Amino acid sequence: MLSHSAVANAAAFPVRSSLAEDEVMAVVILHPGQQLTEAELIAFCEPRLPYFAIPRYLEFVRELPTTESGKVQKYKLRERSVTEKTWDREASHERPTRHSGA
Repeated sequence: MLSHSAVANAAAFPVRSSLAEDEVMAVVILHPGQQLTEAELIAFCEPRLPYFAIPRYLEFVRELPTTESGKVQKYKLRERSVTEKTWDREASHERPTRHSGA
């Protein structure tokens, strides 16, 4: 995601799933003045990430929780988890087009 020209910063982390395995969630900060939809970012990720690493959940945010040295505090993002502002790829019917290689 960080290689997309509109993305200033991003963090991916696991969130609990109603099924057996955790799901991938990503929070993304865009560069000022840039616009990008969740579906466009997923389409960008498809050829660059393995199927299991493509986020199910995406949310655009203005800032990420960081330590004094600038490291993203992913535990705070995991605690925050999915919110009502979070985009759900499954609910939107935007599914990765690649297969897992099986």
